[in-house]
Amino acid sequence: MFGLIFSRRKRVELQKAQKMLDIVNDFSRQEVFYTQYGVPDTMTGRFDLISLVASLVVIRLNRIANKDSQGLVQAFFDVMFRQFDYSLREGGVGDLSVPKHMKRMMQGFQGRAHAYDMALVRGMDDDGHALSDEQKYDLLSRNLYNNEPSDAVTAAYGLFAELAAYIMQLSDDEILAGNIDFPKITALENKQATKSAA
Repeated sequence: MFGLIFSRRKRVELQKAQKMLDIVNDFSRQEVFYTQYGVPDTMTGRFDLISLVASLVVIRLNRIANKDSQGLVQAFFDVMFRQFDYSLREGGVGDLSVPKHMKRMMQGFQGRAHAYDMALVRGMDDDGHALSDEQKYDLLSRNLYNNEPSDAVTAAYGLFAELAAYIMQLSDDEILAGNIDFPKITALENKQATKSAA
């Protein structure tokens, strides 16, 4: 009986997690990120962009801090890294090398999530000190642009800060149901422009 209940709950969590990952993927695959915002159109660049958007979802889920949210976080990790595993194999990485790549990707994701929590969500470091704009841009540059010079960093920061604000204001019920439909990029850009003009 308990095994059936657990299995059913896990199945529902995986379905919600896949729904969220599909939304993250669709948002991250928009051409504008690679043409207007200078994200490298490479396997690494695509991983970094998906990691950014997915990190914001995980940060929001972790704010709930109960059994439902933690189960969904784990399910989200499961489906996301299954996708990364598949992408590596499709990209020609051999079976023996995949585990090493996956370990690096997991560590990279955790580091990026921490950086984005500081730069895009909290605006402060782990000691509670407010980050300057330059420090925030630097965190984004390191984690999304691999420290390559880009004129798009400032604009990209504003866009992703608006996305972070949108995700953080979702209700617990919305995020736990997997209802994370993102605003259109033009809507995020308009909000950013309005704030800049104020």
